[in-house]
Amino acid sequence: MDTREKQLQFHKNLATGLLVLMFVIYISMVFLQKKYPEMSFIGYVKAFSEAAMVGALADWFAVTALFQKPMGLPIPHTNLIEERKADIGNNLGGFVVENFLKPKQIRSHIENIKVSKYMVEWLSKETTPEKIENIIKGMSLNVRGSQMLVEFLDKGKHQELFNQLFQKIEVYISENQNVVRREIDNQFPPLIPSFIREAISEKVVDGLQEFVMKITRDEAHSVRREMTAQLYDFAEKLNSSEWENKITKLLQDNVNKQISEFKTNEEFQKKLDVWFQRTAYRFALRNKVRIGDFISDTVKNWEGKELSQKLEMEVGKDLQFIRINGTLVGGMVGLVIYALTQLL
Repeated sequence: MDTREKQLQFHKNLATGLLVLMFVIYISMVFLQKKYPEMSFIGYVKAFSEAAMVGALADWFAVTALFQKPMGLPIPHTNLIEERKADIGNNLGGFVVENFLKPKQIRSHIENIKVSKYMVEWLSKETTPEKIENIIKGMSLNVRGSQMLVEFLDKGKHQELFNQLFQKIEVYISENQNVVRREIDNQFPPLIPSFIREAISEKVVDGLQEFVMKITRDEAHSVRREMTAQLYDFAEKLNSSEWENKITKLLQDNVNKQISEFKTNEEFQKKLDVWFQRTAYRFALRNKVRIGDFISDTVKNWEGKELSQKLEMEVGKDLQFIRINGTLVGGMVGLVIYALTQLL
């Protein structure tokens, strides 16, 4: 039994105990009045306790009838929460939409929300860097990257990238033959005749074009196989703790840099607040009917007994004070009526 249940039970017992006390006092006064009829104050106490019992019983019935059938009797218009569950759900959903989700009310509340302020406060906490680091480590980016690369290679998708790469090289050599020849020619000593240098340069360019063309056309070429092997080797290294630390540090440094810039960039913070407010406002307007339906459906889907228990747990303590007040007020009214009667 949690604290709220204990408090509710305590106040139930208190209200019931007060009713029992009034009953005991009333019975006692009945006997005392017969034995000592000359003692007038007994009549006043009797009147008070009698009216207090009536008030206590009336309020007990009213409070109990909300959540269950009093004494299990099939009395009409009792056990109201369970019996009227669907109506309560519809009314509650409509009440929220009509009273809390009007455009003017939504705007006034949303405009006071400064999400950047909460972000800066959270980012400024001493424990935040460690939490961010744990999040990054928990993502296991090196492991995921290694798995994705191996899957990419196993499916042969890298061959298309190789095709594009070597095609680009092929086109570059073809469109820039003079540049390539000039670079090769510059590597020869000046003493070598120019016609020899040109002939050699041309042979080198033609051979280079043919070599690249073979790599482009043949997926089983040794160069491709070597590049593929290097990628598999990198995927294996990527799965190591060394690369995990490198990636974590790289991301951590970048995140820290972004955090520092964010905390000092008031203009960006204002833009973030405006964006969030507009987005939240539009979302609330677009979905206010859905919010009402969600509340209604949630209440309808509760078991009737569960709904009664939830509501009683929330307001039951205050309702017990109604029983207590009803007992005392009823007694006072009965006392006043009795006193007035004696004066007439």
